[in-house]
Amino acid sequence: MDPITILAAAKASYEALKAGIAVGKELQHMAQDLSSLFGSVAQITRIAAEPHRGSLLAGKSAEQMAMEAYAAKAEADQLMADLKNQFVGQFGLAAWDQVVAHVTQIKKQQRAEALEAAKAQEELMANVAGVGAVVLMFLVIAVVGMLLLIR
Repeated sequence: MDPITILAAAKASYEALKAGIAVGKELQHMAQDLSSLFGSVAQITRIAAEPHRGSLLAGKSAEQMAMEAYAAKAEADQLMADLKNQFVGQFGLAAWDQVVAHVTQIKKQQRAEALEAAKAQEELMANVAGVGAVVLMFLVIAVVGMLLLIR
């Protein structure tokens, strides 16, 4: 996805959060919007930090793509700064720090679980391949044995 599209999603999440904070909405009711905004900003940051490896999108030059990524990142950073200021004003700095710490902790846990699941899948595939090889060996031995008995 291009940074402009991701930025549009970030802006929508930001506006929903801004409205929620303004009316004193409970934090848990804003979790989806907060997650969406954090995810969009992280995605824009990755795009801006890494050069595009695919083909040129819609005939855009490398300079255009780089400028779009930079502008989107700058705007996303400003959205996050504004959100932080509003959040801190409503709930306090400790609440913001707690939310950011929880987001970091949860993302680390999710990455660890994904790595563990991938490792388990890899081990399962290795075991299946091993069992398959043993079964194939027995089948070959059985066929050879039957051929020898028939003669």
